[in-house]
Amino acid sequence: MLNAFQLNNNRLSRCDTDIPGILVKSVWIDLVEPSDDERNRIQQELGQNLATRLELEDIEASARFFEDEEGLHIHSFFFYADAEDHAGNATVAFTIRENRLYTLRERELPAFRLYRMRTRSHTFIESNAYALFLDLFETKIEQLADKTENIYSDLEALSRVIMDGQQGDEYDHALATLAELEDIGWKVRICLMDTQRALNFLVRKAKLAIDQLDKAKEILRDIDSLLPHNESLFQKVNFLMQAAMGFINIEQNRIIKIFSLVSVIFLPPTLVASSYGMNFDFMPELKWSLGYPGAIIMMILAGIAPYLYFKRRNWL
Repeated sequence: MLNAFQLNNNRLSRCDTDIPGILVKSVWIDLVEPSDDERNRIQQELGQNLATRLELEDIEASARFFEDEEGLHIHSFFFYADAEDHAGNATVAFTIRENRLYTLRERELPAFRLYRMRTRSHTFIESNAYALFLDLFETKIEQLADKTENIYSDLEALSRVIMDGQQGDEYDHALATLAELEDIGWKVRICLMDTQRALNFLVRKAKLAIDQLDKAKEILRDIDSLLPHNESLFQKVNFLMQAAMGFINIEQNRIIKIFSLVSVIFLPPTLVASSYGMNFDFMPELKWSLGYPGAIIMMILAGIAPYLYFKRRNWL
């Protein structure tokens, strides 16, 4: 999908890409899973080559932050959650050339959607590609900050369940959620660190206006403040995981102790029965007409009753 935006009276507005020559007037070209025809159109009308899918997957710094005759290139991670609420980081390729911003991505992202909504009432002081770039990154950091706050809230709720120590379905769900939150926190951290490197590269390479340079440094300060919070999340998750494992070990040791005690209690009678059980002449039960089926029923009950009891106590 090809989206184009232009600035009218310092306001960002979407263009009708079906109009011939409209791309030349655009300040922002946003491509989401572009087709070959859309890539060719960008090349023919604007002379801009776009990053390939393989190039988006590169992780080395030299392939993510560089400058050449095609412009200034920055590939940066953006956090997202899919339809099944699974978290991930998607790479967005930014290219700035001739005061025009190109963004290439393989999926719709919350930060971009939120930014487009904000621009309806936002007035640009500096109407150039760098202002758009910094605004997008500012929106991304706000999203990551909100996600960090959400993780804190979720951990508080999980902490009450885990520290209560009452094991059951809710406890198992809490452990699964805890592992998921650790994964989300790790992806947020990767995104923060990648954004930090991207902005440092921009500050070094681009000739930013004073207010844009100040904004870039402000975003970097926000990242510096978020990283310690993110680190504390990992410490909290690690503490809760260790506490949960400790409670599980205590419960398992208690169950093993009960099983061992039951075995010890029934071992002497079993020893006596195995030695003398059927070695007597006078055994009235042998003449019972219902003795055999009664013994079978007793054996079945003797096996089922402990199982049901242990199952009720969540020992099995």
